[in-house]
Amino acid sequence: MPLLPKSLSPNIARLANYARNPLTVLGFGLTTLSGLTLIVFLALEVAGQVDNPYTGVFGSAFLPVVFVGGLLLMPLGILRRRRALMRSGQSAEAIATYPNLDFNDPHLRRVALGIAALTVINVVVLATSSVVGLNFMDTAKFCGTVCHKVMRPEYTAYQNSPHSRVKCVQCHIGPGASWAVKSKFDGLRQVWKVMTGTYSHPIPSPVHTLRPARDTCESCHWPAKHYGDKLRVIGRFAEDDKNSASFTALLLRTGGGAVGAGQPHGGIHWWHIYADNRIRYLATDQRRQEIAWVELTTPDGKRTEFTREDAKLPAADDIQKAARVMDCIDCHNRPTHLFETPAKAVDSVLQRQAELRDLPFFKREAVEAVSAVYATHDQGVAGVRLSVADFYRKTYPDLAARDGKLIARAADEAAGVYDRTVFSEMNTNSKTHPNNIGHDDSPGCYRCHDGNMKATKGDQVIPNDCDTCHAILLDGSPKEPDLGQLVMAPPPAPAPAEAKP
Repeated sequence: MPLLPKSLSPNIARLANYARNPLTVLGFGLTTLSGLTLIVFLALEVAGQVDNPYTGVFGSAFLPVVFVGGLLLMPLGILRRRRALMRSGQSAEAIATYPNLDFNDPHLRRVALGIAALTVINVVVLATSSVVGLNFMDTAKFCGTVCHKVMRPEYTAYQNSPHSRVKCVQCHIGPGASWAVKSKFDGLRQVWKVMTGTYSHPIPSPVHTLRPARDTCESCHWPAKHYGDKLRVIGRFAEDDKNSASFTALLLRTGGGAVGAGQPHGGIHWWHIYADNRIRYLATDQRRQEIAWVELTTPDGKRTEFTREDAKLPAADDIQKAARVMDCIDCHNRPTHLFETPAKAVDSVLQRQAELRDLPFFKREAVEAVSAVYATHDQGVAGVRLSVADFYRKTYPDLAARDGKLIARAADEAAGVYDRTVFSEMNTNSKTHPNNIGHDDSPGCYRCHDGNMKATKGDQVIPNDCDTCHAILLDGSPKEPDLGQLVMAPPPAPAPAEAKP
């Protein structure tokens, strides 16, 4: 019985004979099905119908792998079939002879044209799916929701941050192919940790692997074009029955500018990150919260080293290996993924929604509920909401009956504080991720500006006076100040001079 119909040409017959094996048939089926599915997926993607992140991973990452896998299986099966035929006693000459490609044969021309058309389609489908896959992996949705439990704290904080319209990759990778390739390889390690459940709780901040801020932050926040001070009003509320308010107005000496640029210069930014000055420091812990050595080089080239009082100057080798040039992230270490303390988060709610201040002990009850320990994040959200609502229902039944909607909103706001600041499954909260801006809840500025960093030569000390960084315009006011009147108010009269003896 002939292996193939006599109507087929010898070359096509040989190829068809080789292709009659399970691997090639499987590869053809996988490539065909995944290719058709990819075309449908891409059409849905263009139409805006693909919204689920897991669907995106399936279409952008899984299907192209299946497609390429099918393409590889087909020639592998053909080679295995050819060797099997040779071992079975078939004529070696008939099996091993390369086909005679005579394009005068119309049948061969049709076959060649079909193969070329299929190859073009395969290349287009694979290239398009690869581009779509890379674009999808660059979205915040991919970074934050594919590994939902692991990245839930960071993604939640990101959505509530001033940078929520900035893609994750713009800060964590930045422009250029080298950092993109590096991040993708690092992503393989992260995927493995998620698959094996060996990731950290909480996910540590990428302090040592972040790209320099000059390549990322400064693409939007251009230091050379920024100078001046910043006016801020900070509201704090007591845990008494009146949620007593205390407002402070600060003029932050953010500063900026440059020497010889015909513009003002000085202030926090000019001293720390501008090109006029260069600061290096040496930290003794992984999170850079304990600073042992600081070096300041001023525009005139003067170099001053500071160390802790009575501490030895670090070895030159240690400075050479571990000293870091200060940039934006050393202070603004939580520009997007900020987890506020319960007290400050509730203060923020009360400052925005003054009517909630009329609820007795709202600050106290909200902070206590948010600070409690819950088994899961979702249980915590529900528990905080129930705790605040039950307090007013039991303690102030008349108020609950009269202002039920206000109490329900207060309970929702307290639950919202927990929802965006505490994640029990990942052991993530404000204590696990300190904020270096300010010095209220973590060392922050006082890592260097605590008054104990003294020059190794001379009497110079890194200052810690309040007026170094801000001027207090109003302190402890029970009413929120009118900034217009505050700024335009005449300066206080100078104190009378003391009589000389």
